[in-house]
This record gives sequence, C-alpha cells and structure tokens, in this order.
Amino acid sequence: MAYNTLSGTVIAATKYLPGDLIVENIVSGNLSTSDGSAIINVPRITNATNNSLVTNVAGDSNTYTCESDLTFDGGALSLVGEMTASIGVKANFFEGDGSRLTGITASSGGSGDRITATATVNGSLLTAGFNYFTGAIGASVSTMTLSLPETPAPTVGDVFYIKAPSNCSDVRKITIETSGTHTIDGLDKIIIESPYGLASIIYATSGSWLLF
Repeated sequence: MAYNTLSGTVIAATKYLPGDLIVENIVSGNLSTSDGSAIINVPRITNATNNSLVTNVAGDSNTYTCESDLTFDGGALSLVGEMTASIGVKANFFEGDGSRLTGITASSGGSGDRITATATVNGSLLTAGFNYFTGAIGASVSTMTLSLPETPAPTVGDVFYIKAPSNCSDVRKITIETSGTHTIDGLDKIIIESPYGLASIIYATSGSWLLF
C-alpha cells in the first residue's frame, strides 16, 4: 500500500471519484503523529479544567468551553455563583443560614439555626426564644410570674419557650400570663408546676397565643 506525505495547506475537492464510488469532500488519514491543531472546523476546548462541565458558546457548533465554576467529581456537583430553577428544588436537606431565602414565614425568634436564650427572673417580660432560670425558686416564693409581651408587639410565628428550674412544684409555681387582651388558648395565664417543666407558646395570630 502506498501513501503520499502532504505538507502545507490541503484543500479537499468537492468530490472524489475512486472507481464508481463517489465520496464527497472527505479526507481521511492517520493523525497519530500529529495533534491536529491546524485542522479547522473541529470543535476544541482550549481551557480544559479538571472536573469542569463543558458548555456550548453562543450556539456555535464548533465552540465549547469548560465552566470552571461548575464542576462534578463523580460524587458532588459544585457551583460557584447563583442557580435558578423554573420548578421546585428538592433535597434531603439544605445547609446554610437561609438568610437569602424569600417567601418563608419567619419563626422561632432566633437568627439562622440558633435560638436566643435569655436568663429570666420573677416578674420578667419574656422574649422570643428560650427563657430559663439560672437558679432554683426561693424557699419563700410560692409563685413566680412571667409575662408574654404585648408592647412591643410580637411577630406572628414567634415562639417562646419557658423552662422551669429543678424545684418547680405545686407549691413553687411559675405563672405565665398574657398582657392586655391577649390570650393563651383562650386563657389569660397558664401555670407550670413540675420540676424542669417546659412550656412552648407560639404567637399564632394577632392577640392570640397557642400552647403546644
């Protein structure tokens, strides 16, 4: 078998006619000893990046690029920047503080994934989040009174947790009362009378608290 070695620019004819076989504008050969860098109209990626996904540029069938901000290592897809979706995005869990999420009703009285914890004493105005006692109820105290706020007005969805100390009992009670015309499940107060008792109260609608 003979072959010809060509150099310089090779322009393919419109048709090759070897015998009765018509082959249109095709040149074939072995490029094992060449990188083919001078062949035109062959899609190439000039910015190859490890694990980067390849995308098309401007709809040109001969132009592709590696997206260095969009990578997949076989186990994790990583994106640097923003992602948009026309339908819901689902996952087993989401990480982050959620500070840029929209369309979600705030709750818990905390910030991010943390809830504010406040030490409280007899006569205190409760705050959204955890309210706890740093010590036992005094021996001479039969009732400690805590108040849910009316002013400044709480936000619908705020949750108030009240944790009783170790010696809370039926003779050393903690009374949680509302302010103004507010109610807790229709009542103006609730009572905790067990050691380490806990009340969880949510501001559900204007003037209305729910115990759960």
